Amino acid sequence: MQVIQIGSFAILLKWLLLGAAVIVGLSIMWLWLRRTQERELHKKIMDLLYNSLFSGFLIWKVSLIFLEPSLVIKSPFSLLYFTGGRTGLALAIIGSIIFFLIQGKKTNIPNLLNLQSGFIFSFSVVSVYHIFALLFLNENNINHDVLGLLTALIVMIFFFKTHLLTQQRIFSFVILFSFVSLFLSFFGGNSSANSYLFSAEEWFYICGIIVSVIMWDKKSIS
Repeated sequence: MQVIQIGSFAILLKWLLLGAAVIVGLSIMWLWLRRTQERELHKKIMDLLYNSLFSGFLIWKVSLIFLEPSLVIKSPFSLLYFTGGRTGLALAIIGSIIFFLIQGKKTNIPNLLNLQSGFIFSFSVVSVYHIFALLFLNENNINHDVLGLLTALIVMIFFFKTHLLTQQRIFSFVILFSFVSLFLSFFGGNSSANSYLFSAEEWFYICGIIVSVIMWDKKSIS
């Protein structure tokens, strides 16, 4: 694992790359909203994204209490220095998605636009992260090649052809991405399955497939 030392903090390089990918993803969202939406909706969605990311970050940090309670009890300040790792990140992503969708309804953002925004932002972050990982991490990991290319192509297509981004296509691409991720995890030597049969990441993709299949066949969101 590659570590970057910033003062008294030692941070895994992959988390720094993830943070950088989020910043680039926000920039892509800002440009996409500027092209496709009026200023009022633009501001509402960006504010919602910032709040969702903040809530996700808090969940990632606080998840350490449940994942490593003995560490937190022994050293409460560990919450400042550590996170919930990959499992905590999966929980944070789920929490931020739920927050984004619920708050989007409360702020009167059209449901389809809410889905489109979450889709474009999420796939942008994933794409940029895998590209950064290819450039800066000393890993020979086929995941970065395949997932980086797949998500980059999807984002480029729908950035300019937003009218094609229907509810069914959104969930279809989520299913495709989840299946590809699971395949790479199982057969690419990256699985870290535990006593719960699958890893937290793999359960995340499985849940993504199930939810997408259910929502795909629902009455179209307008």
